[in-house]
Amino acid sequence: MTSGLSIWALIGARPGDNNQVLALADALGLPFEVKQLRYNRWRHLGPRRLGATLRSLTSDCRAAVSGSPPGLIISAGHRSVPIVQFLRGRSGGRLRAVHIGYPRIAPDWFDLVVATPEYPVPDNEKVMRIPFALTRAVLAEPFTALPAPRRLLILGGPTLYWRFDRGALVGAVKLLIDAAADNGGSLIVIASPRTPSNIFADIERTLRDTEVPTLAVPVGGAPSYAALLAGADQLFVTADSVAMVSDAVVTGKPVGIVPIVPTAFGSAYAAMLRPGIRMRPRDLRFFWKALAEEKLVGTVDQPRSGSIPDLNAKVVARVKTLLSLG
Repeated sequence: MTSGLSIWALIGARPGDNNQVLALADALGLPFEVKQLRYNRWRHLGPRRLGATLRSLTSDCRAAVSGSPPGLIISAGHRSVPIVQFLRGRSGGRLRAVHIGYPRIAPDWFDLVVATPEYPVPDNEKVMRIPFALTRAVLAEPFTALPAPRRLLILGGPTLYWRFDRGALVGAVKLLIDAAADNGGSLIVIASPRTPSNIFADIERTLRDTEVPTLAVPVGGAPSYAALLAGADQLFVTADSVAMVSDAVVTGKPVGIVPIVPTAFGSAYAAMLRPGIRMRPRDLRFFWKALAEEKLVGTVDQPRSGSIPDLNAKVVARVKTLLSLG
């Protein structure tokens, strides 16, 4: 690749998207500049209506990206698309653009679109499909205060199309408590920003009532998510979060998925579609199918690990080839 290449990593409000952008930027092994995008009310118009413009950015963000465009931009999230297209036009075609996820416009607007299975990105020579999300290596001292094997349950939360199956979640917690009681070890449960507070409170009460070693970690609590991932021996994740399932998979440790169920709206939408057609803006059923085909995860009672591909390296190789063409 060209030495001295200027790289911008555009990040927004979603941690999962941001982690993928930063994971790729880190993996390239070149200096890069992080640009935090903040949006105003125009963001609701979407990339098709806005076109190539900085109009949806706050004034301070507009100033931050108004300098000379870089040689490469890594972006995620459809709200970044108008900004990338504006900068690409201003660069006179020199800027290369890599988008992660679903830009909600044709892939031809980018040099490369990296898409996980849940996104309805059309087939295109500029599309690279990967079975799970890019992940960023975060160094953390492993949490080992509780006895091994440490079972970590990671909670996501409901979405427009999916919700927790209360029975399945309660059953998963009880099964993991029973496993610790019968076979030794401990259970740790950590919440995410999307976890309903009442559900987390119910789980906390259940953990307090058991005699096995347990720990409930609220959002922002200690130990950190990274420390728990590093210290866990088995990981269990609610099926709603592509990012957290991907984080679990790349540890190489046994992973079990806690099933979720469709909302009434999700069921109605899915029933309207022909088989093989994805719900927009994303369809988790296709993510789960890819995990099953790759044999990367198991169930709560039978967690499993598989042969983990180095997706970061594969995408970096594609980006290096892209840049060499410039």
